[in-house]
Amino acid sequence: MKSFLFSALLLLAACCGSKQGKATTGSETETITLATQVQQSQAAIKQGITSRVLWESGNQMPSPDAPPTESKRGVQRTVYVYELTNANQVTTQNGVFHTNIQTNLVAQVVTDANGFFSVSLKPGKYSLFTKEEKGLYANLFDGENNIFPVEVKEGQVTTIEFLINYQASY
Repeated sequence: MKSFLFSALLLLAACCGSKQGKATTGSETETITLATQVQQSQAAIKQGITSRVLWESGNQMPSPDAPPTESKRGVQRTVYVYELTNANQVTTQNGVFHTNIQTNLVAQVVTDANGFFSVSLKPGKYSLFTKEEKGLYANLFDGENNIFPVEVKEGQVTTIEFLINYQASY
């Protein structure tokens, strides 16, 4: 599975592209730009992880009296890639902020202004974290309690979405 996100963005870009006699809207241009950024990011590496880090905050529970607030948007963050890390190998606060990680740091990368990053990695399993004020953040766990697990396979680029939502209400 190379990338559902990549395919979806390319499809949206194709659907939303300029048509003869019709101007491209701002949101269509943004979709095309994002699809291009994903494609360029993936082209930059042959094996590893490519991702977009997104921020979501505020009320995400729609109701007639209180519509959802601020939607997801790409953000610039430092992303830390560790060897696969289990919850018993860290100190965790509030369920999502992690310190004292006992596995090895493999890579560190800064996203661009829209949250995109790519990192070349050897085949294996890794855990991803973003740097936040309260510690390293990750809110995804698998059935074995591994923190934000991502697998890189030989000759493949794994595409994921990293959602930072500790200030969102659902």
